[in-house]
Amino acid sequence: MPSLPSSVLRKVKEIMWKEPPLISLRGKIMVVGDTHGDVVISKEVVRRFFDKNLDFLIFLGDYVDREPEGVDEFANINFLLEMKMAHPDKIFLLQGNHEAYHTIPFHSNFVQAAGEKYKEYESVFREMPLAAMANNVFLSHAGFPLGEYEINKKNMRAIEDITWNDLDLSHVYRGVGKKFGEEDIKKFLERMDAVAMIRGHDYHFNGIVAYEKCLTIFTSRLYANEGNKGILVAEINGNVEGIDDIMLNDFSGGEWREYRPRYLR
Repeated sequence: MPSLPSSVLRKVKEIMWKEPPLISLRGKIMVVGDTHGDVVISKEVVRRFFDKNLDFLIFLGDYVDREPEGVDEFANINFLLEMKMAHPDKIFLLQGNHEAYHTIPFHSNFVQAAGEKYKEYESVFREMPLAAMANNVFLSHAGFPLGEYEINKKNMRAIEDITWNDLDLSHVYRGVGKKFGEEDIKKFLERMDAVAMIRGHDYHFNGIVAYEKCLTIFTSRLYANEGNKGILVAEINGNVEGIDDIMLNDFSGGEWREYRPRYLR
């Protein structure tokens, strides 16, 4: 599959440039975890979103790299950027660490496959919002600011905290990012007037709620057997009283079904 034309990438960049680093949306909201190149699942999620006539669809980042076998490196990111261009006020793409290669480089198949064209994709990735408030639930790829500083798209500290950080319960060591714990989450959510957060980033926690406040989801066939297992999306219908009010659905069996997360302290 070829890369997107330069004209399309410029238009999507312009759309995202107008979006703040922390977007705020209210309504019936679907949240999608890491898709990692899985265009088949991305298309199914978008179809379900429109079939259910929800207000907003938010992806939590990591659209490239680690695609399922037989899937082209460009297919998923091209589809999602095209959907963003077609529905700029309904579909939102947050930045994940795999889109933040410009700040903290790592081995990336997508960067290698894109070659010189990567510069144009990178210019789009740089403009992606870093986080979102979905009613009273905080959304990000990995974490949140560990410190009281302004979230902006050029703040290296913000990008690292939000796209690379991990739960202190995680055994993953990445060499970048920091660990956050129960007290960190509690203080941050209170500051944001939020009751819970949803993240992706660490497939070991797929479908698992930590500290009764932090839910991790993945939305890729490649990671369907990790953590509590599942190809998951979350729905937030207005303000919620707690994380139990967030509805989860799983597509790992080939059709959508209700899903029960596992709780971990």
